[in-house]
Amino acid sequence: RKEMRMKLKFGLRARFILIFLVFSVIISAASGYITQKKYEATILKQYEDNAIQTANLAASFIDGDKFDEYAATLQKDEAYEITQENLNRIRRTQDVVFIYALKVISDTETLYVFDTWDENTPKDSIGRLGGREPYNPEYKGIANALETGKTNDKFEITEITRFGYNATIYAPVLNSMGKAVGVVGIDVAMNNIKSTVNEAVTGLLSVMLLIITLCFLALLVVVQTEFIHPVRVLKDCVQEMANGKLGVQAPVKGNNEISEISRIFNRMSFNISVHMQEITGLNDGYHKFVPLEVFKILQKTDITQIRLGDYKETVLSILSMQINNFDKITEMKESKKLFAYINQIYSETVPGIQKRGGVIGEYYKGGFSAFYQSSCQDVLDSAIIVCQHMNKLKKQGEIEESERFSLAFGISHGSVMLGIVGNDDRFSSSLISEQITASEYLKTIAWKYRALILITGTAAEQIPGFEQQYSHRLLGMMYFKTTGKRERFYDVYDGDPSEDREMKELTKEKFEEGVKKFLAREFYEARLCFIEVLKLYRLDYAAREYLYLCNQYYQMEEDAQEIQICIEEC
Repeated sequence: RKEMRMKLKFGLRARFILIFLVFSVIISAASGYITQKKYEATILKQYEDNAIQTANLAASFIDGDKFDEYAATLQKDEAYEITQENLNRIRRTQDVVFIYALKVISDTETLYVFDTWDENTPKDSIGRLGGREPYNPEYKGIANALETGKTNDKFEITEITRFGYNATIYAPVLNSMGKAVGVVGIDVAMNNIKSTVNEAVTGLLSVMLLIITLCFLALLVVVQTEFIHPVRVLKDCVQEMANGKLGVQAPVKGNNEISEISRIFNRMSFNISVHMQEITGLNDGYHKFVPLEVFKILQKTDITQIRLGDYKETVLSILSMQINNFDKITEMKESKKLFAYINQIYSETVPGIQKRGGVIGEYYKGGFSAFYQSSCQDVLDSAIIVCQHMNKLKKQGEIEESERFSLAFGISHGSVMLGIVGNDDRFSSSLISEQITASEYLKTIAWKYRALILITGTAAEQIPGFEQQYSHRLLGMMYFKTTGKRERFYDVYDGDPSEDREMKELTKEKFEEGVKKFLAREFYEARLCFIEVLKLYRLDYAAREYLYLCNQYYQMEEDAQEIQICIEEC
């Protein structure tokens, strides 16, 4: 029997050794793979970003109209020489192999308009003005740049040279009409990247494998001598407890970690038996769960004191969020994937709200509402942070349906009635007030104005330095039908994508001038302002809405005073 126990112990050790070695190999291999991919991705991204910037810079020095003229006449002038020198200067200062400008003249041939060189470039390898180069339509970079009028965002492997294999970024050359008439090519030698990454990863992997193996073997010895037997004894006690023998006590020997765990287990076993009835009673109370902050507002110390009908009027800041186009997204997903999608959005958005003191009051289809006892600035900051975070994830493609995905936030501030509603079996907290209605309404109309965050004037007034700290513009007036109150509301675009943010900032002065003239019933003058805005920012949905109203109102001079100047009714 003793011999059998020795064999059992040896077999257990052997299994631990095997498991540890397998884990060490798996971890090392996974670490090496992840490290290699990370190195490659990081280095390639750096090269791509540099090549894109260089291509855009080079293209900015080329006049598209003159480009067409050079390609047609094959004649140089002083402007040509200046452009050529600028391109040469760019090549000398950037980490690229070649910079050149081509015009596609047929399905199989391109024409050199510009090429660059340095002191080491053989003269017979320079593409002179009018030189022809074979064109392979299978390389999509040139065609994409010409068709879209945009710079490639990914490298295209083009050819093998004495520098190794080349990867190319193409940027379009645009004429005065905005049409792509040619391309600027930026060639980068990529031959050494993989070998550099492989050498680094191989060395790292060897050291990592050795260290992990030694650590695991040392750990095995400790586990075998100090933990296996005491843990088996403790396991038997746990099994008895799992079978219903509450209060079971494990033997305690020595004064190490395992003995301390055994003592803790003994106390736990005793306490569990004592508190079992208390836990059963508390379970009934937790079925009526409401957010902890509600207790404080209602001046209750714990959940057992909450009663149906409890309420209190208080001043809160309210934030409402929704996923735009949620109904369309749900139509395209099965239930299991839809739950995963919604929970992904909540896991990315809710922490940003809670970090600034927001309390989630209610989840509903495609969104949630939250309230803040802190300042309105925390509400606005959390909405901006969430928008910026989601824009980043959307840009990286880490969100499903990213092309259709966008968020909308409504923010308000004021007196709110907070109370407990439901029945005797199920409680829920509820917020009721004009401000709840306002925040809910604002988030539903945000898409209408190509906005992510809409905030009432009352909420904006609670934020010190709102005018200076945040990028915003006045959208107009909204009318509360229940109270007859009118209030301004704003589009805060700090969380918008960069292109929308830049255009709103560029047109802000003219847009707000138009809104003020509209509110003053100067509809014809307002109309001219919004036309100017749309000339610069054709995607400004708010300007389009105002222009539509101005076109209806500006000829109604006799009835001008009866026209409703509130653009929204809540």
